[in-house]
Amino acid sequence: MKKIIVILVVTIAFVVAAPNVLAWQEGPGADWWYLDAYYEGWKDNGNPLVIKLNGISTTGQTFYVGDTVDITVDLHSYAGSCAGAGNEAYLEWLLEVDGPSTSASNGDSLYDWSDTCAETDKVMTLTISDYSLGTLGVHTVNMSSYAAVSQYWTDMAEDWANASLTFEVIENVPGDKDECKKGGWETFGSLGFRNQGDCVSYLMSNENAGKTE
Repeated sequence: MKKIIVILVVTIAFVVAAPNVLAWQEGPGADWWYLDAYYEGWKDNGNPLVIKLNGISTTGQTFYVGDTVDITVDLHSYAGSCAGAGNEAYLEWLLEVDGPSTSASNGDSLYDWSDTCAETDKVMTLTISDYSLGTLGVHTVNMSSYAAVSQYWTDMAEDWANASLTFEVIENVPGDKDECKKGGWETFGSLGFRNQGDCVSYLMSNENAGKTE
């Protein structure tokens, strides 16, 4: 767990209400801690991390080259610790996508310390917006969340959660001549058609264009 050395010491008195849905431990005495890398996820009995592409969580989706996709994950992570001294609460999260097109990520961390009660609580929707699909191939999205607590400057517990999803970028090709008409040829930009005739010629030269096995 990360530790931060603080030069300026400030005494703050506050009370942290103990959540009744997260993993926790009491003792010794009045000491207690709670933590959860994803909401009600302690010991895998809660709501898992779910990656969505344009709002859909199915893995193995296909998109056309030239498309864009919004990647989202709903996250609720928490860490809290109350003891006589040296309380630390730490959260870290990372959403990332990698593939032939490009790489992108969205992540951060949250830390608190106190000699009474330390608390970190994160509720948000992580987003990678308008991820451009410029290259054919399989892409992978990974999400990770981590939570940890310390008391008396000693690590007490940690929790983590991970999720992954893959999708494929494929060529957008016309299925028949009708798809080339009325400006339809312009929707197949990755094939470099200059006009409707180019689109029709492509179909005539590639008799299997648009067909799937």
